[in-house]
Amino acid sequence: MTETLFAVGAGGDVVGVSDSSDYPSEAMRIDRVGSYLKPNVEAVIAHHPDVVIAVPSPGNREAVEGLTDLGLRVVIVEEGPTLAEVYAAIERIGVESGRSTQSRELVERMRAQVESVRRRVARAPHRRVLMIVGQNPLIAVGGANLLDELLRIAGAENVAAHLGRWPRLSVEFLVKSAPDVIIDSSMGDEAAAEPSFYDGLGLRAVTEKRLHTTRIDEVLRPGPRVGEGLAKLARLIHPDAFAEEATR
Repeated sequence: MTETLFAVGAGGDVVGVSDSSDYPSEAMRIDRVGSYLKPNVEAVIAHHPDVVIAVPSPGNREAVEGLTDLGLRVVIVEEGPTLAEVYAAIERIGVESGRSTQSRELVERMRAQVESVRRRVARAPHRRVLMIVGQNPLIAVGGANLLDELLRIAGAENVAAHLGRWPRLSVEFLVKSAPDVIIDSSMGDEAAAEPSFYDGLGLRAVTEKRLHTTRIDEVLRPGPRVGEGLAKLARLIHPDAFAEEATR
């Protein structure tokens, strides 16, 4: 939400952000008003906002209800699980911030970025991909969420798609699924994923140097940089499709 407000030109109107808001760099200078799941009601009220933008979550429900009961205008926007909902959330934030035109233009640019990637990988070879978002326990990107949709657009078959949205995996499944590509984008304290975790498992992705340990915030955060993150995903899965671009 913070990234979207800045992307539509409303960054100068933002008076409070969550603890995790660190992009763009200007957001780091704005007062923190609690965490993603636990907004600080008193800190929010102290800034006298015209509108509070939040996402639906059981964790923040009490705070959201408290702000509403106090007469503040609270707008709830979805953060997925589809690209269509991300686009809709951006346009809603544009309306609430008085930047409707800018938000529509932003969404059109994002759509163009997505279609550009889709076209580039359209003839790429079939690749079975496992994307990891946590190592302890081992948590993967499953099906019916934004990252699964992005993986498919990037020309991947998500080997964990049938296991639920965010399945916990066993090492046995990791070996048995034999992914062609592993993208380890572990979050939180595991942001610097440890490649040695995969040593000795006989994985094709490792022996063929298709193990990528990299955190891609652009797709982990459903916001205005999703198109850029999608391109990064696609380059990891189908580097040959982007080889000509790299030599320019």
